[in-house]
Amino acid sequence: MPKKNEWLDVSLINSPFKYSLCTSESMFQRELKRLGMPPDDWISNSHSSATAHIFNGNDTIGPWVIVCIRDARNKDPIVVAGLLVHEAVHIWQQIRENIGETNPSAEFEAYSVQWISQQLMWEYKRQVYG
Repeated sequence: MPKKNEWLDVSLINSPFKYSLCTSESMFQRELKRLGMPPDDWISNSHSSATAHIFNGNDTIGPWVIVCIRDARNKDPIVVAGLLVHEAVHIWQQIRENIGETNPSAEFEAYSVQWISQQLMWEYKRQVYG
């Protein structure tokens, strides 16, 4: 049985965005239903391995990002890490835009992407490898 997704720690910066990882389509659809959202495509197209779904939220929930990644157990772990870093950058871009940060320092940006990436990787490891 697939594990339940968890919302990940955003403690590096006081981010208005919450973010989560879904490693299966059923997990993604369950989370959308729980959030009161209509069903949506899990991965944006057939040639993508991962997608970041960005939701602006409403008065009670959000904004949030749900990262979806296809089953990658047969892929090189470095490729998986690269995919998660790629999606972490999209999360960072949304946070940066939302807080009005137009010119972050190189270190602020690097630490932010590093932290978000690590959160996604730890969650991937928890969901896929227990």
